Amino acid sequence: MRKKWYIALLILLLCINISACGKTENTNNANKNSSNIFSNVTENNSSGQNINVQETPGTDNSTGTEETIVPEFSELPVQTDPPKAPEPEIHKLSVNQQYSDIYRVVKVLGLKEYKKIKSEKYIDKAKKGKKFLVLFLSVRNDTNEEDYINYNYISAKVDGKKIEHTFLLNDPKGYPSIFSHVPANEGIGGFIVWEVPSVWKTLEFKYNGWKDINNISLEAKFTPDDLSDPVIYNANDFK
Repeated sequence: MRKKWYIALLILLLCINISACGKTENTNNANKNSSNIFSNVTENNSSGQNINVQETPGTDNSTGTEETIVPEFSELPVQTDPPKAPEPEIHKLSVNQQYSDIYRVVKVLGLKEYKKIKSEKYIDKAKKGKKFLVLFLSVRNDTNEEDYINYNYISAKVDGKKIEHTFLLNDPKGYPSIFSHVPANEGIGGFIVWEVPSVWKTLEFKYNGWKDINNISLEAKFTPDDLSDPVIYNANDFK
């Protein structure tokens, strides 16, 4: 009887040992598998393979890549050239035709040649082969503001060649230079002079002093047939 109990006890102990050995082996295998997985992940990461990690919205992932925001640019406006100023209106002036508008009246009073102009103090003498050609004008200002005849806006040609106006020490026929102020609602008389060849055919004259104000350009063309003496100057005649 004791022998049977002894055999049964041995069998029970054997079963317990076998069961324990199986659990130990399973645990060791699980640990071994986990170690192999970690080792594979480490090897893959060190070999340059990327591991995708999904970011959880609302969390701060310092290892994640920052999103690059490309700014949007609106189209720049196309630059256009500024509008061109309109061409001035050209108006004619002659010994027989005055120019007038609501602002002014311009008249030719005479056109005269001088080889020499002499007074008690001064002598104006043209160069050899030249003579003075003097244009006498009157300008009336019908506005409430003072006007000015500006010599910088005078241009001329003699027989197609550009020529600059000059000056005189004397006052031919008593007239002063036309380049002066014109009082409001009054007029002035004066002259412009050029030194031209002794034999000339045409004098072309242009004044653009009112181009920027009223968009007008005044032009005149003279020949020797237009030569004439002006009346003696009297300032009261232009008031």
